[in-house]
Amino acid sequence: MVPLLITLAGCATTAAPVVDLGPFAPEPLYSPAQVRPGRLEYAPDRSTFAPLLTERFPYPTQPEANAAYLRLIAAAPADRLYPSSIWLFGCKPGALDEQTARVTRYRGPVVHCATDFLDASGRRLRRETANFYYYGAVWNMQSIHPPVTAAPWRNREHSPKDFWWWVPGRSRYE
Repeated sequence: MVPLLITLAGCATTAAPVVDLGPFAPEPLYSPAQVRPGRLEYAPDRSTFAPLLTERFPYPTQPEANAAYLRLIAAAPADRLYPSSIWLFGCKPGALDEQTARVTRYRGPVVHCATDFLDASGRRLRRETANFYYYGAVWNMQSIHPPVTAAPWRNREHSPKDFWWWVPGRSRYE
């Protein structure tokens, strides 16, 4: 009986480690005091916003954006590797729609940011657009993949042809 139990115990699978980020502390909702493009703007707790801001609006600071990214990858499947951190390059109010690649403005604090994904040594791997929204007293991140080509028109309708365009004295827009 003991050899059978030892054999069965060897076949047991090990549980995957659980990432515990601790309880989510509420993050304050900061907005820059003034907007000067190209200059860093500091929040009251001395953390920085993205260096390029388009207008005075609530934005996530760099540590808040990183916390939102860590929450996003903690909930993602563990079967692939993810960049270790992010850095916001520039933000603008509104959310970028993944299907139409258009920006939609909302009443609440919703922004889209040019986001640099960094490896463990701090090198930039790529720059992508990500949506950030303030919900549940924390900033949350939504990774999006907008189309890289223009949307094709269905049933494209051409302008009517005017075969008498060359006749002198005719109005151009008949």
